[in-house]
Amino acid sequence: MPVIKKALSTDMLPPGLTERQRFIRFAELFEHFSNTGELDPASDAPFRAAMNSIHIGTTLLGRCDGSFVTVRREKRQVIETGDDRFCLVRNTGERTSRVIHRGREFTLRPGSLVLLKLDEPFFAADGASHKRFTNVHLPVATLSAMVPDIDKLVGRELEPGGALSLAMDYSDLLLRHPAVVNEAGMAISAHLLDLAAIGLGARSDVAAAARRRGVRAVRLKAVLSILQARFHEPDFSAQRLAAAAGLSERYVNELLFEAGASFTTRLNELRLRRAAELLAGSERRISDIAFACGFNDLSYFNRCFRRRFGLTPTAARGP
Repeated sequence: MPVIKKALSTDMLPPGLTERQRFIRFAELFEHFSNTGELDPASDAPFRAAMNSIHIGTTLLGRCDGSFVTVRREKRQVIETGDDRFCLVRNTGERTSRVIHRGREFTLRPGSLVLLKLDEPFFAADGASHKRFTNVHLPVATLSAMVPDIDKLVGRELEPGGALSLAMDYSDLLLRHPAVVNEAGMAISAHLLDLAAIGLGARSDVAAAARRRGVRAVRLKAVLSILQARFHEPDFSAQRLAAAAGLSERYVNELLFEAGASFTTRLNELRLRRAAELLAGSERRISDIAFACGFNDLSYFNRCFRRRFGLTPTAARGP
């Protein structure tokens, strides 16, 4: 399954533009980046925006942060894109947003979610000059088959918590660490679909299967992503990993063990691989490399390195 990553920011604009020129130029780029909707800039703040997206087949993960007052999807975008996917959106800002979709107006509190349909226009505004949101686009046929009467959930505020919030937490984590998507794009897409279906009320048989596949798998990937990002911290522990993932230490250890290796084994493997890379590619002192990779005892590092690679760090560096 193809994986495409995109990023767009006002930091990419050329210097010397007026505020209006900055917005016009950004709007042009945004239309190519994502023809999902349009933004209206705030009048009381300099215009800035940062967004990134990950496309995995027909599934899309995206987030946006910027100084704009409204987000709109017009009939023009509906016609031009021909996109009929569901769009699950979480308000990650600090203000309640007013949303209009399918002729219905409702509020979207911070942390709450809404299910939109991209083959119909929508409008969102909250009066603030700063907006943040995360969104996931999901294939309509598959999700409709998993969730009975899903159409009744479109255009309504959905309470935070449970599998829906877990799906968005997972999406945010992947958007912060997009490199991990390369290794498991198809699985990630399936897990997000499972979580969304559970949260939206999948049929009992579908929900049971999705829970087995989805929740535990997503939590494992989140744990592994955090471990990959923080293994170099010298005081990093299973307890800190669990706290960062929002899980109990016992549950984290169970997940890792079921996946084939303990926390300590995985931590040392990541540290040793990184140390081997640095030894081969730099002239830094061995002690500096060991400490940079999270080891705080040089003798222990030397023993672990020799046990893992069959030679000392000095020999690994070569002549």
